[in-house]
Amino acid sequence: MTVTAPSVTLRSDLHASAATENLVRTTKMTFSRPEPLVRSARVHRSALEFHNARLFVAGQALSNVGTFSQIVALSLLVLSLTDSGVALGAVMAVQSVPMIALGPWAGAHLDRLPLRNVLLLTSIAGAAQAACMGFLSATNAINLVWIFGLSLLLGVVQVFDRPAAQAFLVELVPRDAVPSAVGFASSAQSIGRLGGPALAAVLFAWSGSATVFAVNALSYTAVLLALVLLRSSELLPRVLHSSKRTSMATAVGFARRAPQVRDVLIANAIIGLLAFNFPTFLASLASLTFGQPSLFGVAESLNALTALLAGLLLARYLRQPTLALVGVAAIALGSSLLWTALSPTPAVFLASMLYFGLVVVAYTTASQALVQQHSPPEMGGRMMSLFTLGSMGTTPLGAILVGLVIDHVSPRAAIGLGAASALVSGIVLLLRARDGVRNTAASH
Repeated sequence: MTVTAPSVTLRSDLHASAATENLVRTTKMTFSRPEPLVRSARVHRSALEFHNARLFVAGQALSNVGTFSQIVALSLLVLSLTDSGVALGAVMAVQSVPMIALGPWAGAHLDRLPLRNVLLLTSIAGAAQAACMGFLSATNAINLVWIFGLSLLLGVVQVFDRPAAQAFLVELVPRDAVPSAVGFASSAQSIGRLGGPALAAVLFAWSGSATVFAVNALSYTAVLLALVLLRSSELLPRVLHSSKRTSMATAVGFARRAPQVRDVLIANAIIGLLAFNFPTFLASLASLTFGQPSLFGVAESLNALTALLAGLLLARYLRQPTLALVGVAAIALGSSLLWTALSPTPAVFLASMLYFGLVVVAYTTASQALVQQHSPPEMGGRMMSLFTLGSMGTTPLGAILVGLVIDHVSPRAAIGLGAASALVSGIVLLLRARDGVRNTAASH
């Protein structure tokens, strides 16, 4: 299959500057009344039509099963060694520190490097980290010091891996298919959330954490094979630039001048801070409010199932994400959390998970796709680092606040706080979209 190159291609310093300014002007103009949010699959191209996108996402999906199984096994291992929830929280916080400390720096470097090579290296490093965890567990040499050190190492790997995987999507499909590719990639995350915990439960009960870590190490083979087997002739590589051209300040400056990108990044940071502590929300509500810890696993499975469905539907039909669409998705996310917070019975709580799974994927897909589609391709690494910093880097800070609300008020109040952040952010985005439409109409 022959595909055309992306519409924004930079061939010299002069062209780069002009292209970026044109994209900023285009981004400002796209406040005009949005076109239909979806289009028939016969009219526009879906990411599912492209071999490289299918292969890459399949590799990610298989590896995510291993990744989520390791998360469960690591939690069980820490609790078995320490019998301390504080220790478990500290391990998860240590893994998140590199995203906060190194995220902007890593994003600048990603735009100087071939992303395919970066992902090969991060996959090898991730496999090595899991293999070390497996070896130490199998030899009974594992302790909290090793766990902290290896968790920090994994956090450093993820600083490069996660934004690189997101930015790499624009090299797999034409720019008009990027929203579809983002939705398709979200389904890989959902597959991991569905299969990983179940696999971990079986393997941990059978032979302990060492086997789970070993299986995760092997699962990286799927990513490596997918990257190696990509059809180079069908890739749409970005133009790489020197360090002077890839500073994070340049990307921040672009975001400030591009209204839609700026508004979505700010809203994403607020929502990430207060609303993205989903495991803490669900676990505390199940255990502390309903007194049934097993509800947590059921809730995760239910929302992962509908999240997978949402990802596949968005991959098929999402055409042009707009600021209004992101605002509606944020409001839907807030309403799902409000439903969860107000659930009077376990049955109502579990029913809310079906809705939650749909809307959380709709929000993350629409917001990420908008940022990617309205940013120059040569800024992909930096923009995705900023996006990831908002959705993941702020979450550990929010976890402290959420934990305080849970301890001093209730789990319902903590979830309600998250719901309020998403609802308010969504309303502000809708108002900004309306103002943009009015300003564009007035200028004409």
